[in-house]
Amino acid sequence: MKWSMGKTLLSAMALIVAMAAIALATSCSQTNQAQTTPTQTEETAMTQTVGQGQIVAVNEENFDAEVLQAQVPVLVDFYADWCGPCRMLHPILEKVAADYAGKAKIAQVNVDASPALANRYGIRSIPALFLIKDGQVVDQAVGLQSQAQLEAMLDQAIGG
Repeated sequence: MKWSMGKTLLSAMALIVAMAAIALATSCSQTNQAQTTPTQTEETAMTQTVGQGQIVAVNEENFDAEVLQAQVPVLVDFYADWCGPCRMLHPILEKVAADYAGKAKIAQVNVDASPALANRYGIRSIPALFLIKDGQVVDQAVGLQSQAQLEAMLDQAIGG
């Protein structure tokens, strides 16, 4: 009798652990992770320099100019260096930035370095993606997205 109860308890615990792992893999919750302020090196590790087909690093100082006043739609990725799905999304964003150079802009906001922006957009889970056109949010998604999903968002905003 004791053995079957222990075995049932272990099975239930294994199921809970598996469900937690799936939830963590889908998206990183900002409130459930230890937060540290990244160094400049850590922040630039995930963000490319501004240029043709590059990802633009955005913060409280340059957000309005780079995103809200942009002449093209801007896909903004709210991320953190410690977030696994965010790191998995980064190469996809680099490819999309190169493919949509001149038609759209890809920007990243480090939520640890720019908490006011994260709060302004109600970020509770990352990666969080906002498509902004003419200063307005026209689409959004949370969690790891495929290249095709990002391209569909951009194509709809561009009209192509």
